[in-house]
Amino acid sequence: MQNKRLGYLGLLAIFALVSGCSTTPQQTAGQPQTPSQLIQQAEDSSTKGSFVGAAQNYLQLAQQSNARERQAYLLAATTILIRGQHIDHANNVIAQIDPAMLGPQGQIQYRFALARIALYEQRPDVAIAHLRLPGSSVSLTDIETWHTLRADAFAMSGNHLQSMRERIALENRLVNADDIQRNHQLIWQSLNQLDGTTMLALRTTPAPDVLSGWLELGHLYKASVNLPDRLRSQLQNWAANYPSHPAADQFIDELLTYQDIQLDRPEQIALLLPLSGNFAAPAKAIRDGFLAAYYSRSNHRYSPEIQIYDTSDDVLVGMEIYQQAVDDGADMIVGPLRKPLLEAVAALDEIPVKTLALNYLGEETLVADNFFQYGLLPEDEARQVAERAWLDGYNKALVLVPEGEWGDRMLSTFEKHWQQLDGNTLEIQRYNPALHDFAAPVINLLNIDESRQRKHELQKLTGLTLKFEPRRRQDVDFIFVAAFPSQARQIRPQLKFYYAADLPIYSTSHVFSGKTNSTQDRDMDGITFSDMPWVFTNGKGHQPDWKLFTDTWQTNALPFKRLYAMGIDAYHLISQLKNLRSNQQNHINGETGTLYLDENNRIHRQLQWARFRSGKPRLIDATPARPNKPS
Repeated sequence: MQNKRLGYLGLLAIFALVSGCSTTPQQTAGQPQTPSQLIQQAEDSSTKGSFVGAAQNYLQLAQQSNARERQAYLLAATTILIRGQHIDHANNVIAQIDPAMLGPQGQIQYRFALARIALYEQRPDVAIAHLRLPGSSVSLTDIETWHTLRADAFAMSGNHLQSMRERIALENRLVNADDIQRNHQLIWQSLNQLDGTTMLALRTTPAPDVLSGWLELGHLYKASVNLPDRLRSQLQNWAANYPSHPAADQFIDELLTYQDIQLDRPEQIALLLPLSGNFAAPAKAIRDGFLAAYYSRSNHRYSPEIQIYDTSDDVLVGMEIYQQAVDDGADMIVGPLRKPLLEAVAALDEIPVKTLALNYLGEETLVADNFFQYGLLPEDEARQVAERAWLDGYNKALVLVPEGEWGDRMLSTFEKHWQQLDGNTLEIQRYNPALHDFAAPVINLLNIDESRQRKHELQKLTGLTLKFEPRRRQDVDFIFVAAFPSQARQIRPQLKFYYAADLPIYSTSHVFSGKTNSTQDRDMDGITFSDMPWVFTNGKGHQPDWKLFTDTWQTNALPFKRLYAMGIDAYHLISQLKNLRSNQQNHINGETGTLYLDENNRIHRQLQWARFRSGKPRLIDATPARPNKPS
């Protein structure tokens, strides 16, 4: 794909550091993976948004390396964990680094990592203290990062003037048009934290500099924003006084059109959903969430036209509808929802309009730069189960999944990421979801049958009637159970009955109905699972309000609660795609999770974690620090 940016230049520097650390011997059968193979795995994992997997590769390299090389690998693991927002674990890893053993470049990246951690922890003063660079041998890329982090830290501390100074200094080193535009946007954000009187007082005269130009621009905009004619003439006068100012061209044009400079603002949005046919009910929930977000928007100056199209279940009809939306003038298309139609659109020689699909293609499928994918992907949740269990310090898993395609997908994804984390799956069992008794797969999973067989063999050898209590296997750390509520309410008690009450159990959002029912869910106590923020808050305090939705569309509400939230986030994502793509560290806190974009334009969700206690889900810490547990 063209025009893609990594968005995390410091990480590239670390890749270069660790790639040159050691020689790469030829791998023979039975030998562990070579350093170059592990580095390649780490790069592949980070590209796909699997940051824990990438970090684990570097930690594995650190264990295999000498003392000096180990520092660089630990630094690479720290950096990728920060990117994945696993800050507690990043702290745990960076504490193992001896910065004195790092070279000059490594020490710079070490300081950047400490500063990023401090910023995530809302400690801007600590971040600023870490942002000291040596006087020589500093690359242009590092200088850019230094100015950027200092600007973020000063903004967080409330020193918006100094944040602006850092970004003005950064501007002289930027060459990419998108980077320059984003820098202007961030300068404008800091500028708008100052009141008009302060802006005037801080200007320098009679020889105004770039900072003074920004300050005067902010003052006249605040004074005239509600007077369109006056604002236009004032901005034209400003541009005449500051003809060479960085904001004199495109930025002024954006102000004149009252556009929020951070966001994309399509004028005509087409929403494509199968509103008739087999998928009508879930499609309507997405539509209702999308429209609710539109009508509750805070910026009513921006009011795009929304056209809704019914794609039905037929792919040919759906393709005609997609083209009709293009012909009708849509400059943004949201949808389609169903995968067959999604695949047909993605197969076009050229995607004519920026498109936010509401489903996913295969993981390796590359599409045009203006094609984005977002949805409630079950595989994302299975991956996060593997990551959470690993971060909790576990290495040995049992897996219980339902028969059928969904169970196979959950198993395949969990296994893939668990293996990347060097986890060990001791046993896999499948159950029939149509049954109410899951004793057989549970017995096999826990090796209860082998315990009973040993008893029979001993009785046969001794001729005695032995007192016997079956014993489950003792070599396991946790169980991953993929199940829906009706199955999970049966499986958890049967695991307890067969002596596994003390084993941690992890699951996905599918285990929770979305509505608290302490009577029905009491038997699920102890199950740890992930879900979207919207579910845990029940939409309280949100705009649009969930209660209004349920009061109006009660019969359609609860079964599609998560899809309603997906519709909300789909609307908000439209304006944020440019922001997310400009830097892969960027994320938005959505109703369906913390949303971020990978290099293939796939939206991923970082979910919240909860555990059932007394039949109710209780939120737990988002990112544990992996203990040093022996394997």
